[in-house]
Amino acid sequence: MTAEPIRSALGSVSTDDTSLVLPSDRKQHTGKQRVLEQVNTIKKRQSKMVKNDSIPSPTTPGSVTEYSEPKFQFSPTKLNDTLFNINSSNMTSHSRMSGRSLSVRNTVRRQWNSQSVSNGMRPSGSDSSLNKAGATITQQSKVRSATVRYNRAPGQSMRLQENNTKQSQAASIKTSNSRSHTITKAATTKNKSEELGASGAEISMPNITLEEAVEYLSHADVSYQLCGASFIQHHTFTEDKAKQEVWRLGGIPYLIQLLKSGNPQLQQTAAAALRNLVFKNKDNKLEVEKCDGVEVILTLLRDTNVTETQKQLTGLLWNLSSADNLKPALIGSALPQLTESIVVPYNLYTDSSTNKLIDPEVFYNTTGCLRNLSCAGEDERISMRNCPRLIDSLMNYIQTQMERGDPDDKSVENCVCILHNLSYQLEKEAPEHFTQLCVPEEKPNGNKKSIFSPKTTKSTKTQKEFEFPAMVKDEPQGVNWLYHQKSLQLYLFLLSFSQNEATLEACCGALQNLTASKSHLSTLMSQSIIEKLNGLPAILPLLKSKNLGLQKTAMSLVGNMSRVSSLRENMAKEVLPNVSSILSAVTPKMVESESTIATGCRVMHTLMLSQPAIGKKLINENLIDSLSKLSSNVSFDTARKDAGFLLWSMWGKKDIQSVLKKQGMNKDTFINAVTATSYEQATGKKSK
Repeated sequence: MTAEPIRSALGSVSTDDTSLVLPSDRKQHTGKQRVLEQVNTIKKRQSKMVKNDSIPSPTTPGSVTEYSEPKFQFSPTKLNDTLFNINSSNMTSHSRMSGRSLSVRNTVRRQWNSQSVSNGMRPSGSDSSLNKAGATITQQSKVRSATVRYNRAPGQSMRLQENNTKQSQAASIKTSNSRSHTITKAATTKNKSEELGASGAEISMPNITLEEAVEYLSHADVSYQLCGASFIQHHTFTEDKAKQEVWRLGGIPYLIQLLKSGNPQLQQTAAAALRNLVFKNKDNKLEVEKCDGVEVILTLLRDTNVTETQKQLTGLLWNLSSADNLKPALIGSALPQLTESIVVPYNLYTDSSTNKLIDPEVFYNTTGCLRNLSCAGEDERISMRNCPRLIDSLMNYIQTQMERGDPDDKSVENCVCILHNLSYQLEKEAPEHFTQLCVPEEKPNGNKKSIFSPKTTKSTKTQKEFEFPAMVKDEPQGVNWLYHQKSLQLYLFLLSFSQNEATLEACCGALQNLTASKSHLSTLMSQSIIEKLNGLPAILPLLKSKNLGLQKTAMSLVGNMSRVSSLRENMAKEVLPNVSSILSAVTPKMVESESTIATGCRVMHTLMLSQPAIGKKLINENLIDSLSKLSSNVSFDTARKDAGFLLWSMWGKKDIQSVLKKQGMNKDTFINAVTATSYEQATGKKSK
C-alpha cells in the first residue's frame, strides 16, 4: 500500500487536512527489531540440551512473524474522579522512571478500577488465566515449545526425537544417488505427545536437500511427509534463499495439502513451514492465495483443538496479512472467523457451548493479523468497523489489561493500533454516526437555535456549546467507541502509564485522526481533550521525544487542536514554551525532523499572534537567530518557508515588534527578501 502523506493541520498554504500516515510493509522498523530478537532467542535456545521431560513438537527451529505496523509514543497523566486532570509533573517523571515496578502496576490498577466503576466500563468475560497476556505472550513468543533439534555435526545429521514413545518398526530406504536414509517408526502410545498429535518418529537423514524434502511432501508415508515439512521449516527459517527455492520446486501446494491430513503433528509442521515460507516473501504469499490456501488454513483453524497448531496458523495468517494484495480477500474471509471464533470469545461473555479456551499467543497473533488488515483501504476499514463485536472486544481487552496494571501488554499494542487505524478519516467514511452533532448558531438578535449539521459555519463564540449525546452515552458499542469520551480517556491514560512506544504512538495517532479535519467534530474532540480531560500534560512531553515519528505525531496533534480559537489562550500558556525551546535548538543536521519543525513554526505563528501577551515573553536572541538561519537554509524545503512567514508576522504585530526593538533586534532580520517570499507564498498577497 502506498503510504498516504501527512498533511499538516496548520499549513499556511491551504491543504486538505488528513491524519497520521497509515502503516505499510515497507516501514517495519519495530517489527524487524522484534523478529531479530526472536531469532536471537531461538538461536540461544538451540544450543541447549533437550530436557528428558520435554514434549516434542515440530515447531522447530522456530517460526517468524511479520509485522506491518504504525509506530507511536507519549507521557504520563493523572486521574482525578472520573476525568483526567494531568496537573502533576512528578507523576510524569515517576511513571517513566519506575520501570514496570509493582508500585506503578498497583497505581494503575487502583486508578483504572475506580475510573471503570464510575464510567460503567464492561468487565472482562474471559478466563483470568487467559487474559494475562503481558508476561505470558512475551514469554511464549520467546520460548516456544519446540524441542526438535537439528545437529549439524560433521555428519550433518538431523534428528527428530520424541520422548516417552516406544520404537516398534524400522525401514531402510536407499535414494537414487545411493545415499542412505533410515526412518524409524515408533508405536503410538497414550501420552502427552499423542495428545499434541506427535507422530513419535525418529528420523536420521544425512545431507538431505531441499529438492528431496519437497519430494518427500508427496510421499505416501507420513514419516517422509513429516521429514520433508520439518526440513523445509528449518531451512526457510535460517536461509532466505531457501524460500524461493521451495517456491521454484513447487513445494507450497504440497504443504497446503498436508494441512488437510488427519495427522495433527503433520498439520502443525506444515503450518509452521508455510509460516516461514511466506515471511517477507511476496511470491510465496501470492502462491498460498493462488492455491486456495487461505480457505484451507481457516478450515483447519476452525476444526483443530491443538493449541500449537492454532499458534502456527494464526501466525501464518499474520504474515499473509502484510501483503497489500491479499488484504481485501482476508477481510472477506478471515476477518469474520477470527473475530467470531477468537477475538470475541477471548474477551466477551458468550454461550458456554461456543466459548472455547484460547491461548494468549493465539489472541496475540490474531490481533496482529487484524492490525495489518486495518491499514488497508477505505472499503476494508468500513468492513472492519462494521464487523459485529470486533471493536467492543478490542476495547474490552484494553480495559481489562489496564485493570490488571499491564498497559505494556503486547496485545494491547495490537488492539490500540487497530483502533488508531479504524479512526482514520472516520467522519468521512462513517457520516451516519454524526448526524446528531448539534451546532448552536446565533441569530441576528442574539438568540440561538440548534441545527443538526456538522458542516454549518458558526461563530467562534459558540464553540463551547456543541451537543453530541453519542459521545457520552452510557454503553457505547461498535463504531461509537471510536469517538466516545471513554476512548479519549483510555488513550490519555495509556499515554500516562504505558512505556511501550508503539502503544503510545498509536494513542497519539488516534487522537490526531479525531482532530485532523476542520469540522465541528474535530473541534469538539479538541475541546474534550483539553478542557474536559486536561490532556495537554500527557501530550506535551512528547514534543521533545527522541522518537522522531512520535514527536512528529504529537506536534501534529497539538497543531490540530490549536486551530480551535477558544482553546488558544490555555494552549499558549502550556504549548508555546515547549515549541519555542524546540525551534531555538534547530540545527542544519535536523533535516529528518523537518515536518515537525515546520508544524512547530505554524503552531507558534497561530498561538503567538493570537496571544501576544504570552508569546512576547518567550522572545529571545536564540529563538530569533535559529528562525533566521532556518528561513534561509535551502535544505529545509518546507520548514524554511514557515520560519520566514513567522519572522515576517512577528514584526508586523505591534505588541511583539516593540519587544523585538527593546531587545535591540534589527528590522532586516524580520523583513527581507527571504521572509517576503515566504509571506507571499503563505498568503497569496504581495508584500509591501
